[in-house]
Amino acid sequence: MIDGDVRRHMIEPTANVLDACQQHDAKLTVLAEVGELWAFEKVVNAGFREHLRYDPAGEIRRQLVDVIQRGHDVQLHLHPQWVNARWQSGQWHLDYAHHSLTDFADGEMVDILRRGKADLEAMLRPHDRGYECVGFRAGNWNTRPANRYIAALRAAGLKSDTSVFKWGYANSAAVGYDYRSAYSNVCAWYAQDRDLNSRSSEGIVLEVPIATELVRSIKMLTPKRLSLARKYLREDGTIEAAVKSAKGSQARSGGAASRLCKLLGRCPMKLDFCKLTAPEMLGMVRSFIRQCRSRADTLPIPLVMIGHSKAVGAAPTLGRFLGMLKKECGGMVRFSTYRGFISEYETAAGAAKSRRESMVGPEQNSA
Repeated sequence: MIDGDVRRHMIEPTANVLDACQQHDAKLTVLAEVGELWAFEKVVNAGFREHLRYDPAGEIRRQLVDVIQRGHDVQLHLHPQWVNARWQSGQWHLDYAHHSLTDFADGEMVDILRRGKADLEAMLRPHDRGYECVGFRAGNWNTRPANRYIAALRAAGLKSDTSVFKWGYANSAAVGYDYRSAYSNVCAWYAQDRDLNSRSSEGIVLEVPIATELVRSIKMLTPKRLSLARKYLREDGTIEAAVKSAKGSQARSGGAASRLCKLLGRCPMKLDFCKLTAPEMLGMVRSFIRQCRSRADTLPIPLVMIGHSKAVGAAPTLGRFLGMLKKECGGMVRFSTYRGFISEYETAAGAAKSRRESMVGPEQNSA
């Protein structure tokens, strides 16, 4: 949403998705894009409010409060190019020199994340005393270099990340990540301090991956996806050109090669209610259930679905899927907020660690 109507592109579609979830007793977690929100509120950008003839930030904040009051969840999301955005001459000018969080210096990253966490907690705790901002998703899944990214999350007091999707890979000027070696396509794990993909018993940041399958590329060529592809490719090309222009020689290349590899081989398919039909999503869930039945541990397994509320037809498709899911898999799948899952996982992981330690027992020195 660069120049458009916030009510039409954000507020109303989000309300429709929320209603679809409410109808089926499902829990929605809204990942609130705070950079855009802050840009709307800056005095220097008052022209955008005049352009719309209403206060977009105020409407967003009221909706986030409504989400919490209705028993759902809000967590942190950021497209960094919005942090220094300016509304000039009737359009937004984004800061593409900071298209990834790690384009900022280490201290700046921490300050931005802390500000986002504090903003959400100050806004939402009056309506839910137990509210805590515990999770973050990187804009465009840009998390490289991982050691700096993870260090910033830890320093900001964020317990978890939900940016990884197994088998994902991109290396263009605008987007850079490599999740091909991620620990799991569905199960959560505590990440190593220098690598989101790797599991560590000493890790602090919990990675909660987006549920993903590895499929033949031809499976992605569905009518629904093809109808969206032209728009997305055009937008991606415009953004990549803007990032290259802003970063100059620092910008990576390789986007075309990455797209060619995807076209000729296999690629990750995320559980995305904007790009999949209800039967396709149900088929993926069946596959995940089969995959997870053999696990020996007792840790809860998340099935993280994603989607953007402004996508055409998102809410009806999601509603159909939720109805089908409850009918077929009601005894095997239950709904949770993101915050609820993190709390449950922490408790289960702590109990599992205590059991392991009690089985080992105290050390004994031999004479």
